[in-house]
Amino acid sequence: MKRLVWSYGIGIVAIVAVLSFFFMMKGQTEKAVVSGNVPKAHAQGERVKQPISQFQAVQPHEAGNEVKNVKNNMPEKADPPSFLVYIDPGHQSQANLEKEPIGPGSAETKIKVSGGTSGVVTKKPEYKLTLEASMILKQLLEEKGITVKLTRSSDNVDISNRERAELANNSKADLHVRIHADGSENTSVKGFSVLTPAEDNSYTKSIYQSSLQASQAILTEVKKDQFVEVDGIRYRSDLSGFNWSTVPVTLVELGYMTNPEEDRNLSDQAYLTKLMNHVADGIVAYEEMKK
Repeated sequence: MKRLVWSYGIGIVAIVAVLSFFFMMKGQTEKAVVSGNVPKAHAQGERVKQPISQFQAVQPHEAGNEVKNVKNNMPEKADPPSFLVYIDPGHQSQANLEKEPIGPGSAETKIKVSGGTSGVVTKKPEYKLTLEASMILKQLLEEKGITVKLTRSSDNVDISNRERAELANNSKADLHVRIHADGSENTSVKGFSVLTPAEDNSYTKSIYQSSLQASQAILTEVKKDQFVEVDGIRYRSDLSGFNWSTVPVTLVELGYMTNPEEDRNLSDQAYLTKLMNHVADGIVAYEEMKK
């Protein structure tokens, strides 16, 4: 009996102690709220968040200065594609005498790639000259911010005229520039010229006007040089490299390798570079027309 009374007494003491502690804490909290020492979130029964570290800190919104999307998290817009010129250095080390249609659906055929001419003095083959000139032109155009591709970068290839046109087509080139040199049985004939698709050519109707603009732009720049003989512009409908093209196309004849003077000039690095610089200026002028 004494043990039961003793246990009961201890229980009452414990309850009184708990109640006293509760009322004491409540009184302290109320005082803190009145004095403003307790965080607002705590006073409202909300969970107080841990402070943000310096690495997690977010810039606050300021009046009239809303936080925008972070640039690095936004998908970057791709730069607009550069003007693309596809240069075709004419011919190759070995001619391909097999035949191919002169144009889409045509029953008329021509050999795939002829051997070209050669220098009457230098004995340099046309395919070597055209590659030299094309590499110079490529560098000049790239320095002007134009993207350049080549149908060939060596002589030992086998690419038909149709295939060369299709390379430019497949790349959606803005301009296909074919580089060649002329030849004639008459060694007195000379002059730089430009070939362009004929107006009545059914294969090139869609590119006739743009091709003519490019051809004329190049010729205009070359004419500015009084030391370059100019033979003008010629319209053609019999060239496979034109007829298979679906992008604007022009063919540059650098001069007559069968003329002693022009043959020597075309093998002179300074002259050839100057000439290709005029061609590059013409291409840039054409690019400006198309903007």
